[in-house]
Order: sequence, then C-alpha cells, then structure tokens
Amino acid sequence: MHDAMCRHAAGGGTELGTLEAVDALMQDGARACTDCDASAVLIPALELGHERG
Repeated sequence: MHDAMCRHAAGGGTELGTLEAVDALMQDGARACTDCDASAVLIPALELGHERG
C-alpha cells in the first residue's frame, strides 16, 4: 500500500479511507510502503488495535 503521492504507487489504484486501508493491510501478503507515509500511518494504527484486544 502506498500514500497517493508515493512515487512507487502504480496508476489505476483504488483510494481507500483509513479504516479500509487498515483492513486491507491485515490481508495475507499485504505490506505498507516504507518510502511514503503509508507505513508511518497504518502500522501504528494496527498496533493500537492489538493493544486493546
């Protein structure tokens, strides 16, 4: 997954809201890009969810 402005993002992708992106990132094989804000925003969001459970 990439931020919309990431230079690694392929054209034609689907823009997701934050909750949709977190859900998608939880799928097998999904990864957040470390070169853009995707991992900086989404990885902490996933960690917060695990702390509450």
